[in-house]
Amino acid sequence: MTTDYVNANRFSRTDIPVRDLEPQVLTTRGATRLIVATPSSAPQLWLDYLDGARQSYASHGVSMALEYDTVVRGDCTSLFYAAVDEDGTVIGGLRAQGPYVDPHQSHALLEWAGQPGLQLVTDAIRSRLDEGIVEVKTAWAADGPTAPTVAGMLARLAIPTFTLMGTRYIMATAADHVLRRWESSGGRVAEHIPASPYPDSRYRTSLMWWDRETLAVDADPAVYAQMVATSAPLTTNRQSSFSPSRVGAA
Repeated sequence: MTTDYVNANRFSRTDIPVRDLEPQVLTTRGATRLIVATPSSAPQLWLDYLDGARQSYASHGVSMALEYDTVVRGDCTSLFYAAVDEDGTVIGGLRAQGPYVDPHQSHALLEWAGQPGLQLVTDAIRSRLDEGIVEVKTAWAADGPTAPTVAGMLARLAIPTFTLMGTRYIMATAADHVLRRWESSGGRVAEHIPASPYPDSRYRTSLMWWDRETLAVDADPAVYAQMVATSAPLTTNRQSSFSPSRVGAA
């Protein structure tokens, strides 16, 4: 399928509802494939992705931040991306939840609980709800020689996620040094919000936003072109509006 780009800031949304999304290879780098799916359309891939996340989080001593027993059910996840190697092993990925209808659906409010920036986080989310927010979470890449490739793939999923979800905004929370790596894809750290020591005092967690309307300006031109190419298999020239959900935070 082809995409009719109205201008440099616009890209189409797929006409396939996310709930009906079948597993699809978005891009391949060397022997690594990046697959997009939903927990219900690819249940084994979903479990493999989360098992890898659990191992990754455990290795960094932050297992509690994953909330595995809640997330594994899949009902709080709209879609997920899994990087798979030539042997079929999941070596990284991330998931998306939303679109949100209330700030309290975001785990960010728990991450800033008791911190000076809590109200600023709440207000930032609330002010963007009407135009749609998806949150990306549980990003990880397995240690080893494939880690840079996988990290690069995961950092370039803004346009595919906008394409599938139809929202204006994507949000993410992570350690500040991790988010800085994602700035080339158009993400911008909310500098006015004080970082939170989450999940513990070793970390400084910050909030990042991607804005669909300014992405072409905010992103590095080469990275933007790569994101457009990655989303091409998903898109048609039909625009659709997002449908907010009442998926709970996790």
